[in-house]
Amino acid sequence: MAPVIVFTYTRVEHFVRTIESLKNNHLAHGTTLYVVSDGPKHDSHAPLVQRIRDYTDDLTGFGEVVRLYREKNLGADVSPRLAEEQVLSDHGKAIIMEDDNISASNYLDFINQGLSHFENDPSVFSICGYRPAIDQIARDDKADFFFYPWNVSWGFGVWKKKIDALGSLLNKYPEHKLSHLLNRQNMAGGLYVSDSLRRDYYKQKRFPDAVLCTEMFKNGLRSVLPTRSKIHNIGLDGSGQSSRKVTSKFDVILDDGKKNKFSFDAESKESMQYKRVISAIFNGGVSTRLFRRLGLYHQASEINSLIGKIMPSGK
Repeated sequence: MAPVIVFTYTRVEHFVRTIESLKNNHLAHGTTLYVVSDGPKHDSHAPLVQRIRDYTDDLTGFGEVVRLYREKNLGADVSPRLAEEQVLSDHGKAIIMEDDNISASNYLDFINQGLSHFENDPSVFSICGYRPAIDQIARDDKADFFFYPWNVSWGFGVWKKKIDALGSLLNKYPEHKLSHLLNRQNMAGGLYVSDSLRRDYYKQKRFPDAVLCTEMFKNGLRSVLPTRSKIHNIGLDGSGQSSRKVTSKFDVILDDGKKNKFSFDAESKESMQYKRVISAIFNGGVSTRLFRRLGLYHQASEINSLIGKIMPSGK
């Protein structure tokens, strides 16, 4: 089975809920868990970091718990990257999570079975646990998965050899814009990816996922998503280090966990509909899409955030 990596910093309650849900997974007792705790950036963060480590020191319920405690603050770029490189080098594959990913009890079953089934499929980059909010239209679907052109990073499994095959993940926004790759990506439903790539390039905000997803699209890769979400993200409550965004837009009904054997022989017959709806969720409404195409979404988001602080009631 693939080891699980969980990155954490100061969100004690989120982290505990994430780990407790993992402990309830059918495969938890046979799984190696890596907890990657970054060092405090400020003195005021030290007590929270220590609380997370105290909890982790007493943690049981997994096959093994490996504690990667950083003495210094390496940051949200370096600490996860070093941990991923170490674990993937040792195991060849890994399940990568953040500390706000609540999992269904069959999450590890789905990811591990997907990793086994698609390991030698050159078109599949990752097996994802989160499926965006299409619960109503996917409610009666008997299929277990569908393909999606981009990775969804809220809990996913990946192989070292497939990450290595992509090479260095550098932001090549000017090159991809000039070659019209971004136009093709937009036409495929990835306007939100292209816009995030631009914002990352101009250092308006960090979007390493956009760099990865654009390289996936360039190389014709895809991800496997479950028809019923195995992950629910609880971090969009204003508590994040990289984003203070508060929204329920991405809330989902978590799989009940009863099923633990999955079929990966054929994707859902409703996959095209799912892709259209998911792209619409990520790309946003009419005004959001317009701002993205004009390259003004970052500024619009900043203004909207400022208005929200001034008039939190919306009046």
